[in-house]
Amino acid sequence: MRKRKIIALATSFLFVGLIVYYFYPEQQLKDGQKADKIVVNKADHKLLLYYKQELIASYSVSLSKKGLGKRTKAGDNLTPEGSFKGIKGLATKFHKAIGIGKWEVCCSVRIHGQKFSWVGKFHRWVDLTEGCIALTNDEIDEVCKAIKNDIKIEINP
Repeated sequence: MRKRKIIALATSFLFVGLIVYYFYPEQQLKDGQKADKIVVNKADHKLLLYYKQELIASYSVSLSKKGLGKRTKAGDNLTPEGSFKGIKGLATKFHKAIGIGKWEVCCSVRIHGQKFSWVGKFHRWVDLTEGCIALTNDEIDEVCKAIKNDIKIEINP
């Protein structure tokens, strides 16, 4: 009987913890704040926003389901590395998207929100993209408000 109570209590704490994690607000930018550079560090699964060389926000991201290798050709489903220009305001099946330079043109590689918004922050737990960089829908909204078209994007290993 005591063992069942402990299991029920642990399950309840886990459930409450997951709910708090899912709904805890994480807005990082002030209204009207601008960014002039996006840096993605693949090894850390981080997207960093800069304005005048000062870090203003950091987001956890989901990357390629094929691992952290460097994209070299269309269809290899890896996330590219290098310096690119961002293409804002694209039509997409995801919430919103920012195209990643030449890879957008040939392969639709993007920084994007989620197709299914209910996934929320849980997307961070597993890399499932086909070479893209995924944020939550709230996060991509925040990033898109802060940037201009042709923003500098740097993707590091």
